[in-house]
Amino acid sequence: MNQHDAQTSLDDIHRFQDRTREQIVRQSFALPRVVVSALGLFIALAAIDLPHSWNLVALALGMALYAGVGIVCEHRAAVRRKATRQEALFHGGLLACVMVAFGIGRIAAFALFGLPPQGPLSQATAGAIVAALAYVAATPVNRSIMKSIVRQSGGTA
Repeated sequence: MNQHDAQTSLDDIHRFQDRTREQIVRQSFALPRVVVSALGLFIALAAIDLPHSWNLVALALGMALYAGVGIVCEHRAAVRRKATRQEALFHGGLLACVMVAFGIGRIAAFALFGLPPQGPLSQATAGAIVAALAYVAATPVNRSIMKSIVRQSGGTA
């Protein structure tokens, strides 16, 4: 093998690594996955103000949908890798931001529209709408953050 062949092989390896990293980011925040996850978050958060028995059912359904989408998509993924500590922190921070958006939406629903604290059209429903929309709207930012995390970790499979 001469120097040119070795350099060509290394260039091919780097190109394939970049493709793999792009695929990891693309499949992590694919639009259908994000929308269904947002629906699960909406169902779980809107259920907070429902009567107790409905609250538990809707909360379980929403969280199962949110987590189930992630599990199914990772199981069917074309590229698999171990999650890093930075990714776990990122996803935890993302959920914290969603909860902040929920709280802001809930407070705004009370202050601006005077929505009741209980029932189907309540403060929690308005907060859940704000949180779900914020989750979907933040997708481009989340992709860029995920891309930098994957690049830092080397994208090891």
